[in-house]
Amino acid sequence: MFTRHAFIGMLGALLLSACQQNKDYPVFFLTEAGGGEPGRAFIVTYGGKHYNRMPALALKHCSKFRSFLNPDGSYGVVLYVKDEYRNRLYTTTLQHQGRNLLPVVNGLAFEPTLIDTGITDGKLVIWNGLNGYDLKMFSKHLEPMEPEIEEKRYLDKNPRPLPKPRKKKGKEGDAGLQDFLELESGTGQ
Repeated sequence: MFTRHAFIGMLGALLLSACQQNKDYPVFFLTEAGGGEPGRAFIVTYGGKHYNRMPALALKHCSKFRSFLNPDGSYGVVLYVKDEYRNRLYTTTLQHQGRNLLPVVNGLAFEPTLIDTGITDGKLVIWNGLNGYDLKMFSKHLEPMEPEIEEKRYLDKNPRPLPKPRKKKGKEGDAGLQDFLELESGTGQ
């Protein structure tokens, strides 16, 4: 009886460790919230603007990517949204015209993009700030448009230091972007 329980326990531990290794690379897009929207618990703040905590789109909604080199040495990327989510992208961007779309990659927020019209071509862009490690992680989940070029840009280790958890300040429920990311990744309390 003991060996049966031990076997089940080891099998469970093995399955759990396998799940940890196949964890998705967290990439998502947050839409800017309007000033009069209630529910502070559903809002995160970045750069003096408020964003909806619920992502509009994530990496799982995309099928391919293409990177490009910026003059500052960082990379940008064009993400191609899957056909079944293109209408979602269009309606979301149409509803949020004049507001920003904030890309968040592996716990770090990047330069927001102003939405001036509904996106009909199914392309989302992160304009700058990515590195070769980010591109390599994208390639594990998405098909690169030009694999021979992309592979030359990959890095095995992330040269960017990860953000450290900050001490909570303010009132109860007054959470910022870092608190949200800690909750999403499971490192929060």
